Amino acid sequence: MHSRVQLLRTERQVPAGNRSVAQLLADLLSNLQDILHAEIRLAQARAREELRSYRPSMLLIVMGALGGMLGCFFLLLAAVAALSLVIPMWAAALIVGLGMAVVCVILLRVGVGRLRGRADKLADA
Repeated sequence: MHSRVQLLRTERQVPAGNRSVAQLLADLLSNLQDILHAEIRLAQARAREELRSYRPSMLLIVMGALGGMLGCFFLLLAAVAALSLVIPMWAAALIVGLGMAVVCVILLRVGVGRLRGRADKLADA
């Protein structure tokens, strides 16, 4: 498509001495638009290349996070099994589940509070 646009522009060009101010301004705006589009394409290509270089690292991070979650699950399961030696299984599972719920609520509140603090700082700036 670019070559077609370039071809149309070269066909409509008039010798420099015979061009009006309006034609000069139109050509100037057209050239500025081309430069802007080229810069945007260049920035997109650079961003894509940068993201591609991070892909293997991000894959390892995701795999580590999933493995960590699986490890936490088994630790919680072990806690339930240990508690079930002293109290009924359902009570052990309930205690461990409620304990995890409390920890998660605390973590969520701290995280949301920090995000709100940053959003307030950005709004003030």
